[in-house]
Amino acid sequence: MLYLRIHCLALPLLLLVSGCATLGSAIKIGGTLSGYQELNDLGSSMEKAGRQFNAEEQYFIGRTVAATLLADDARVDDRALTVYVNAIGQTLALASDMPELFQGYHFAVLNAPKKLNAYACPGGFLFVTSGLLRHCRTEDELAAVLAHELAHVVLDHPIQAIQAGHQRAAVASLVKFGVRAASESKSELKELSGLFNNVVQDVVRAVAQGYSREKEKEADLMAVAILIKAGYAPTALADVLGRLDQHSCHHGDPRIRAQGVEAKVREKGSAREVLAARTLRFKKAVP
Repeated sequence: MLYLRIHCLALPLLLLVSGCATLGSAIKIGGTLSGYQELNDLGSSMEKAGRQFNAEEQYFIGRTVAATLLADDARVDDRALTVYVNAIGQTLALASDMPELFQGYHFAVLNAPKKLNAYACPGGFLFVTSGLLRHCRTEDELAAVLAHELAHVVLDHPIQAIQAGHQRAAVASLVKFGVRAASESKSELKELSGLFNNVVQDVVRAVAQGYSREKEKEADLMAVAILIKAGYAPTALADVLGRLDQHSCHHGDPRIRAQGVEAKVREKGSAREVLAARTLRFKKAVP
């Protein structure tokens, strides 16, 4: 009888899926109808995982993600360089659509000379590796890298990655759970519950590996607008992308992205000059 009740619940639950919060609510209803308390508990967990996080919660999620990244690659111990990178980052933040965050923006350089990467964590924690920093040739190129990561935060891409990943995994697990007798095996329920207890790991994975082509393009185009407003040369983003090796980049084919940036700059009709004074400042600051 229990198997029949759970099996019958599977279809309406799947039909109700339009997001994790909705799916969680449906499972709570299913738990009430079936008398299965573990489904009630699971639904509550899913609702929490799928809802929108407020600014304070995003900050604490981001701080934990940042700590995870720092466990692999420590920050560069160079106060002058950190101040320099933060000055550029804060200037870009003021030119963005989200100039203020709970506890503000935080920029740092990771001691990873062999990695050409940058990371944007929820709550405004942004990192660039020393390898990518030295790949940049001008302050404008460094600003372009930071503007792209800043755009991910403004566009809420890290948090969106949590919700999308949970929804896909939940549907797959519900199919497995719905066609087996819960009285015979609790492994499917345990697996499904576990999907919603790893929010930080979801973000770490998304931050480290990059996003979909669509999201990377969105961040590139927003970065162009930020650079223009902040007074930097938007073509610098295309320049730094164009020199990246396709196989070393986790954020989509850099050459294709560079072409998209160049097209957007032409559309905007903005080709600001890379000032020699800024380049000199960059060379003094970057060892």
